[in-house]
Amino acid sequence: MATDIDDRFEDIDWDSERSAPRVGWRTGATVAVLLGVVAVLFADQHGLGPTDQLNWTVTRIDWLFSLSLALFVVHVVVPLARDRERALGYWQQLREDSLASAAAAYISVFFLLGLVGPLVLGTPVIGKKVAFQPPVLFSIDARVPYECVGPVVASRCVGTMAHPLGTTFEGKDVLLMVVMAMRITLQVGLISATIIVPVATVVGTVAGYVGGWVDDVLMYYVDVQQAIPAFLVYIVAIFLFGRSLFLIVLVFGLFSWGGVARLVRSEVLQRREELYARAARTAGASHLQVVRRHVLPNVSGTVITATTLQIPAIVLAEAALAYLRLSRSTLPSFGDIIAGGTIGAVLRWTDFVQAWWIATIPAVFLALTVLSFGVLGDALRDVLDPRQG
Repeated sequence: MATDIDDRFEDIDWDSERSAPRVGWRTGATVAVLLGVVAVLFADQHGLGPTDQLNWTVTRIDWLFSLSLALFVVHVVVPLARDRERALGYWQQLREDSLASAAAAYISVFFLLGLVGPLVLGTPVIGKKVAFQPPVLFSIDARVPYECVGPVVASRCVGTMAHPLGTTFEGKDVLLMVVMAMRITLQVGLISATIIVPVATVVGTVAGYVGGWVDDVLMYYVDVQQAIPAFLVYIVAIFLFGRSLFLIVLVFGLFSWGGVARLVRSEVLQRREELYARAARTAGASHLQVVRRHVLPNVSGTVITATTLQIPAIVLAEAALAYLRLSRSTLPSFGDIIAGGTIGAVLRWTDFVQAWWIATIPAVFLALTVLSFGVLGDALRDVLDPRQG
């Protein structure tokens, strides 16, 4: 089993004559991505980047998202494309679970819409004349909208495909708002995962493999960190740095890796005593070689599944902060839209029961996203490491 797993991870090949690491394509690509993003960022800060030439307004969260997306392509998309047989095997195993395959399909559509939707569909605009348009197949009292876009039947304004999910009290298209919110959720999930994976892997591996007082110190720090809610840290940080989505992903990314690190440590404690690891050390391999060639490849499945299961909690936290107006971003979040629908009812723009879709539809999409990540995480655990199923 160890040999089969090792064959999938050829990022570093060891030269037996020199006993030195030879950097593989994945490490080289990672370094190239980091240097490329830094170079473009430096050029942009000095008015020489593409964003200045095309009049783009790029924020710090956009830079982090670009970096996270590039690393996701290098470490996930390209390896799966290079090993199509193994990727097909994973998909066939997922297909055996109808709920898991449905979750994977939803996450794929969610990823696509969040990535290119805002670029293709554009941003929603305010139009008071089309406010309170109902979704398709539903209707509202014709006296509520200023102007009914669809037909009026029995004094009821009927929804049309012009606004398939209806419009808000400002006349913004709910479908476009949901797509914008998917972009925010994708940024939060992907950037947080980019922070959690390397930090949890390094801390968990060092603690599990070195052991002793190093293990005690690192795990004590993890205990202290997990006792401090990231939500509370963000609230305190607002007074120092102000509200921002950048601060949310940074705080929750840096304060959410403890549980993943503990799982990695547990796996490393087991893997370091496996026969193949001991044989490698006996043959003269250094501890670094054993970790890179034998330990890390065998704990990668644990890291992926644990991080996937961690994302829903971070997404919900961001939505809660946005609902409480404790976040600020260039695009609307699910929490922003839900708050807009409920606050609108409180301010008596109209009855909440009549304009239920403004808050309910985004809430449904948020629930589907969180549920899909949870289901997919459980399925990946069974696929990548059947022993834990």
